[in-house]
Amino acid sequence: MTMKRTVSLLFLLFTMILGVAAKGDKMPQYDITGAGSGTEGTLLVKVYVYAKSVKDEDLKRAAVHGVVFRGCSGNASGARQPAMASPTAEIDNAAFCEAFFAKDGQCQNFASIVTGSYDRVKTQKGYKCGAILQIDKTALRKTLEQAGVVRSLSSGF
Repeated sequence: MTMKRTVSLLFLLFTMILGVAAKGDKMPQYDITGAGSGTEGTLLVKVYVYAKSVKDEDLKRAAVHGVVFRGCSGNASGARQPAMASPTAEIDNAAFCEAFFAKDGQCQNFASIVTGSYDRVKTQKGYKCGAILQIDKTALRKTLEQAGVVRSLSSGF
């Protein structure tokens, strides 16, 4: 009986550790809007992440995810930056997206936080943290095209 209890406790502990680790890679709740135009091939976005604690990696993940799957309003002219991928692309390419948008995933390479643009507000459930990020739209598109997540612009209609 003791051996069964020990195995059961180890199994329970193992599943709890896996649950905590998996929770850390979940995409945080966020809002994204345009923040003006950047240099050629880049896009400036303002991202707010809602969580108990927010790190730079969370802001970068949300910014890249928003540009790829949501799109955002553009600069002061009211122009809109459409989403790069179709609405079903995230589900259709779930294995790639899970690895790409992990906390230490490749998405981190396509976003950089503009110095001095941090904004933090305490809410009832945690914090609303924001920053302006510059997204390397050209390199991001190329990587997503190679992975088959987005269609090439030269593929025609």
